[in-house]
Amino acid sequence: MTAKFWLDPVALQNAGGFSRVELNGIARLVNENQEYLLKAWNEFFNI
Repeated sequence: MTAKFWLDPVALQNAGGFSRVELNGIARLVNENQEYLLKAWNEFFNI
């Protein structure tokens, strides 16, 4: 199962294997943690 989300703005790019209910839950988690995820991404890639 996979799901790819853009972080700014948060948007589902593609997914496979997850139900709509699961994708909605994942999207909620990504939205709630957007700031943390962007910070971690930028630190990892030295941006």
